[in-house]
Amino acid sequence: MKNRTVAKFIALILVFFTLACTLPFYIATAPEPEKEIVYVEITSTPLEVSEPTDEDEDETEQDIAATQAVSINLDGPWTIWQGSAEQQLDIDFLQQGYDLVGNAAIGDGHSILFKGVINQDGTSVTGTWESTTGTSGNFIMDLSESLSSFSGNLGGGVPFCGTRMGTSKPQPCLK
Repeated sequence: MKNRTVAKFIALILVFFTLACTLPFYIATAPEPEKEIVYVEITSTPLEVSEPTDEDEDETEQDIAATQAVSINLDGPWTIWQGSAEQQLDIDFLQQGYDLVGNAAIGDGHSILFKGVINQDGTSVTGTWESTTGTSGNFIMDLSESLSSFSGNLGGGVPFCGTRMGTSKPQPCLK
């Protein structure tokens, strides 16, 4: 009886070690905290300030005389017509200094992005356009005197015109 108990005990220990060696072994570690991604949009570059000298004052006066304030504001909602079919779209232009940006939905989940620069006398905008369909090119906007409409073109020969909300479509659209 004693031999049987010892044999059972040895068999039980062998089963225990066999199972222990075949099971996966995990070491518990403290969970890492989630990393938070912070997006920063740089809207301006800081200027270095130094003590002015007589030469700097002369240069500053010349810079001020050469730099003019932006005399027009194209910010806000517009209606544009673009393409050979003169597709009507709503767009919201954003102006920062002489830079002008606008994005419009063109259907089927696609959009068209306009990035341009207002010329110094405030009569026109030139820039590039890019569509999510993979097409892109240049554009020109010739502004009306009232700044409530423009006529222009995409790439030289495709109609492109627009009006501020509530005014009628410019004729001709292609310029």
